[in-house]
Amino acid sequence: STKTKRIFCVQDRGGWQGMTDGKHIHYGSLEHQEKERLNKLREELQQKEGLLMERLKDDKIGKAAEPAPETQELSTASQAVKQRQQELKDTIAKRKRARELAVPTNDNAVKLKLREYNEPICLFGEGAPERRERLREVMAANLDLDAPAEELRGAETLRGPALAKKAQPEKSKREDEEEVKQKELFYTEGPQALQEARIWMCRDSMARAVARLAHERELAEQRCNDPTVEEVEYHQLEEGLKGVQNKLSNFGDDRPVSFVSFSPGSTMCATGSWSSVVKLWQIPECGCIATLRGHSERVSGLAWHPQATKNQSETEVNMVSAGCEGVAKLWSLKGSKPVGDLVGHEGRLSRIAFHPSGRYIGTTSFDCTWRLWDAERCSELLLQEGHTRALYAITFHPDGSLVATAGLDSLVRVWDLRTGKSIQVLQGHVKQILALDFSANGASLASGSDDHTIRLWDLRKKKAAYTIPAHSSLISHVRFQPTYGRFLMSTSYDNKVKLWSTRDYTLLKTMEGHEGRVMCGDISDDGQHFATAAMDHTWKLWGHS
Repeated sequence: STKTKRIFCVQDRGGWQGMTDGKHIHYGSLEHQEKERLNKLREELQQKEGLLMERLKDDKIGKAAEPAPETQELSTASQAVKQRQQELKDTIAKRKRARELAVPTNDNAVKLKLREYNEPICLFGEGAPERRERLREVMAANLDLDAPAEELRGAETLRGPALAKKAQPEKSKREDEEEVKQKELFYTEGPQALQEARIWMCRDSMARAVARLAHERELAEQRCNDPTVEEVEYHQLEEGLKGVQNKLSNFGDDRPVSFVSFSPGSTMCATGSWSSVVKLWQIPECGCIATLRGHSERVSGLAWHPQATKNQSETEVNMVSAGCEGVAKLWSLKGSKPVGDLVGHEGRLSRIAFHPSGRYIGTTSFDCTWRLWDAERCSELLLQEGHTRALYAITFHPDGSLVATAGLDSLVRVWDLRTGKSIQVLQGHVKQILALDFSANGASLASGSDDHTIRLWDLRKKKAAYTIPAHSSLISHVRFQPTYGRFLMSTSYDNKVKLWSTRDYTLLKTMEGHEGRVMCGDISDDGQHFATAAMDHTWKLWGHS
């Protein structure tokens, strides 16, 4: 036969058998039957999809036929309340943005800015601080609340193109030239002695920084090994400071006592007064052991050599004082006459400070400059300008690499002694700054101002870490705890002395007793004694009960 008959067989016990369904024997391929089965399945699926689509259409028609929800309009009173709430939100947002504005501190710059906004530059009875606050309000009123906060630092983002054009008027050619001159960077050639001093201070500051970091690392390891030690120490410190009392009250002079300072080791205390006299007192007996005369005007500042009463010889320079006649006097512990003078300032001296090494002295003056002196040669190394108004406060970094200055222009400038550059300008106070001090670890700087506040500046972040509304009057002096910087002392013209925790900036103790403005204050090296000087002609010694 030409056709081959194929019978599917399986092997059974009895042999091979054909595979049949009882009626038919299957020949060839099953492809045709498989196609028919798949076509049937496809038709069934299409029918089910059609039914589902009809149901969805019916559901949509039913929902469209349902009535829409009723909307009710708010009453007039409710609309007024809602509008008032929105206005309050806008006001709060505007005040928040206004606090972030960078308002000029120089009074002439404030007047120019007010003129740009077509506002009167001066009102009857208005002072410089009030004028600055008025400028802040004007700038805040023109803010665009939808603009990012970063763009509002200078208040250049205004509402509408007209106001934007108003805030940036066209400058004349002369104003452009002046602006270019102000931004011009220039260098002044200094003497060879200044270059040598900068190199020496660079090396000395690096060695001090290494020692300081090693000490901090050791303290950190101790705290990690026993975390409860730090808590116990802070608790004991707070309890001890709360018990500080007045130990002795001393009649310092016939005129107000303007300055007081403990010697290294706190075995002596020096006071300066408006009668141009410097006196040395024994601690803790508070007996006067020497009277130093040499100034012809009020004594405005005192500073001890870092090694005075320790490794420094009594015949060498152990202390320096600043006078309002514009001259600084260098003193030894032997004799009552100065061993040297620092002459050069054209205005009265404000404050004076020793470099941590003891080789250099910094002075500030009302001639708008601060100067660096060689203590051994009594010669001027540096005359530094940069402030626009009289300078008042000066303090050196514990490492000796930086110096901070501040004055009546409400600015704090941080200078790098190794390069001579102004590396930071700290703005925030609205009135004159009269006090500065670095913390023991060198990371924080405290400033006291006539705006009744203390600002703690973080030098690493280059901004204020916290603002303490400390007193009800001018703050005359601030001082960190010398060893660890765990608390801060502030004196004020409200006749009060306050101690603040640097951990959470809470008030630990208020020391009252002076009957006049407190001019200055100091803390002993061990933190056990406090000295304050006031306009009531007395200086007081405070201690733990």
